Amino acid sequence: MRWIIKIILFPISLLLSIFTAFLTFLLGVGTTILYFLMLICIIAAIGSFMQKEVSLGIEALVLGFLLSPYGIPMVGAAIIAFLKGINEAIKSI
Repeated sequence: MRWIIKIILFPISLLLSIFTAFLTFLLGVGTTILYFLMLICIIAAIGSFMQKEVSLGIEALVLGFLLSPYGIPMVGAAIIAFLKGINEAIKSI
C-alpha cells in the first residue's frame, strides 16, 4: 500500500523540484536586475536631497529598499523555501 502512495507522489515531487530550481534561477536573475534598479533609486534620492526635494528623496529611498535584497527578493526566497519544505515532506513519506 505504501508503494502506491510513493508512485503517486513521485511525479508531484519531481515537478516541485523542477519548479523550485526554475524559481531559484529566476530569483538570481531578478535580484541582479533589482540591484541595479536599487542603485539608480539611491542615486536619484541623493540628487533629490541635493535639489531640496526631501519628500521625493524619501520616496526614492523607500523604493530602493524594496528593490534591495532585503525587500522583494526576500519574499521570493521565502516562497522558494516554503516550496522546498513541501517537497521534502513529500519525499519523506
